[in-house]
Amino acid sequence: MGTLNKYRLSTWFKTPMLVALAILLSACPKPPQEALDAAEAAVLAAEGRKDCAGEKFAAAEALLEEARAHVQAEEYEAAERKARAAERLAREAQQQADETWEDCQRRLEAARRAAEGTGQPQTTETEPQEPQEELKLTTVHFPYNSAEISETSRQALETNLRWLRQNPDATILLEGHTDERGTSEFNVALGERRARFVRDFLVQRGIKADRLSTLSYGEEKPVAFGQSEDDFARNRRVEFLPR
Repeated sequence: MGTLNKYRLSTWFKTPMLVALAILLSACPKPPQEALDAAEAAVLAAEGRKDCAGEKFAAAEALLEEARAHVQAEEYEAAERKARAAERLAREAQQQADETWEDCQRRLEAARRAAEGTGQPQTTETEPQEPQEELKLTTVHFPYNSAEISETSRQALETNLRWLRQNPDATILLEGHTDERGTSEFNVALGERRARFVRDFLVQRGIKADRLSTLSYGEEKPVAFGQSEDDFARNRRVEFLPR
């Protein structure tokens, strides 16, 4: 066999192997660098106004850190999901800060003056006095694809209402969560509706609205990681977080 033929035969064997190797390499999961860069840029852009961005900026920072941790663990799908959620929350935080900037600056100035002893005494809301019982804040759960609550959840909400009345200086972050079914956008909106339902319930019963803030994580922070109905039910919730 001539040298040219041997070269052609060798090339013929090598070509499919090279193609297969290229396909294999292109199919290997890669870090979601584009999503991470976008999230980092959004968080950086919002950082200058984080004092007026409520809890959304802190949540965006936390999700970005979780995305980086997922990259270190080579969990690239979870990293991309968390990074995109961080970008969305950072943009919402910046928008919120922009829309409330003047009011926020007045509140910050009033708080500064109060801390220096030059502000006006703050008035506290008056609530019906109830027998002091040892109460703990509890999580409120929701049915599938709903922002309404069951009778059991209503009892939990009433317990939290009594806790708020016993602790009139406490402020609460209401975190809305969903199970993993549905799109990310739908679940974020559903989690927000659940948190707002709880807030409206409490405000209608005398709790001041400025003591309550809402934040939706959608499906991003489950407490149960299985696929059973019980796991899904545990994730459909609003958590009460004192601040």
